[in-house]
Amino acid sequence: MTDTPRLSLPLLAAGQAQKHVTHNDALMRLDALIHLVVDSRTQAAPPASPTELSAYIVPPGGTGAFAGRADQVALFEDGGWTFLTPRSGWQAWVADEEEHNLWAGTEWRRASPLSGLGAERWGVNATADTTNRLAVSADASLFNHAGSDHRLKLNKAGAGNTASLLFQSDWSGRAEFGLAGDDDFRVKVSADGSAWHDALAIDRATGGVALPGSPWAGGQNLLVNGDMAINQRGFAGGVLAAGAYGFDRWKAATGGANLSLSGFTVTLSSGAIVQPVEPALWGLSSFAGLPLSLSVEELAGGSLSVAIGSQTGTIAADTGRRSLTLTPAVGDTGALQIRLSPSAGAVSFARIKLERGRIATGWVARPLTVEQMLCRRYHWRPDGQVLIDAYQAGAAASRQSIGLPVSMRTTPSVGFSVSQEINVQGADRGVLVQSPERAYAYVTAQALGRVRAAFDAIAFDAEL
Repeated sequence: MTDTPRLSLPLLAAGQAQKHVTHNDALMRLDALIHLVVDSRTQAAPPASPTELSAYIVPPGGTGAFAGRADQVALFEDGGWTFLTPRSGWQAWVADEEEHNLWAGTEWRRASPLSGLGAERWGVNATADTTNRLAVSADASLFNHAGSDHRLKLNKAGAGNTASLLFQSDWSGRAEFGLAGDDDFRVKVSADGSAWHDALAIDRATGGVALPGSPWAGGQNLLVNGDMAINQRGFAGGVLAAGAYGFDRWKAATGGANLSLSGFTVTLSSGAIVQPVEPALWGLSSFAGLPLSLSVEELAGGSLSVAIGSQTGTIAADTGRRSLTLTPAVGDTGALQIRLSPSAGAVSFARIKLERGRIATGWVARPLTVEQMLCRRYHWRPDGQVLIDAYQAGAAASRQSIGLPVSMRTTPSVGFSVSQEINVQGADRGVLVQSPERAYAYVTAQALGRVRAAFDAIAFDAEL
């Protein structure tokens, strides 16, 4: 044996010449290793001007004389570098960190959190790892005040990250609260640790509280006929020309659209659909500067491109209700154009909702009669026909009033067809609109006697 088994100190050999050299070498190593102090464990290159007190723990990626010496102890002695391979339990004080480190067999780690740098991992009756760097196994944990107050802080890197408290049952998540994926405060629950449901959400900007999982507490939908259940025009699905309305309040954008409806599921195969939204309908002068969240259910087939006024974004396909928040720009005044289109290929989705604030809530259908009245503010098609059948003098007219069921957005235009004409003077018959609330049908007799005209397919239109 030529070296000691623990510190690898050189041993004197029998009959060895210049024994003082070997003895002094052993003393130098003892001088360095006993109460070992190294300058750093992160300096990859040897210092330019080392001294006899220079010592380092070589980090991975060492260069120069330190190359290939990761985790070894480098000592500068007799004008050169000596490298020692550590053994489990070796200890060193790292001067630039002011930390006590020990070699655990595979890595150098801080021995205890003696300074502000703390320990890399800390386990209390548990084993910490690189993810759970603090692990505690106990019946309870106490964080007490030191004087008066005590605040527990959870910090995340950015808005899209998470800072939350997660509650588990047999290592499967059941409840979570905090900032989960955005900067709004949320409380979520899960039955299986996989599917999560927002129970409560608080808008970070306004403090507004939403209960997304409670239908009775859903936010007001600023879109009319968001489920496309009202279809006064009898649109059967398929191609819509640019600017043409299909299901009530929804029209094709420039370039047209191709869409169909099955139950509550809309399939938008190509093009884009648009709904102009009046701020005045909801008691506002403008939507400019007001955060708005658009959401859909069960988005499949690809991403959905969304435009709210001049602002655009994308909703990724997924189950449940998916949302996007955009804030209309200063120039987005007047009727706000809401535009939906597939990012690529065909997409399907259901129950479109637009609401104020950054938090999307669940779908809540308005009563059918209310939704019908909102649709009829823009377009109304009376059932059946209006029939005028009278006995009248020649050149005299007969009228029949038509009361519109709701005051329309503005004085509407009207379209109709005529059948069953008897004794009509030329083409002097028709439907005239007096105001957003009233209209009348009339017919003028050609000669004394019975005069008759039936007006079919009447449609009043005040769409934007």
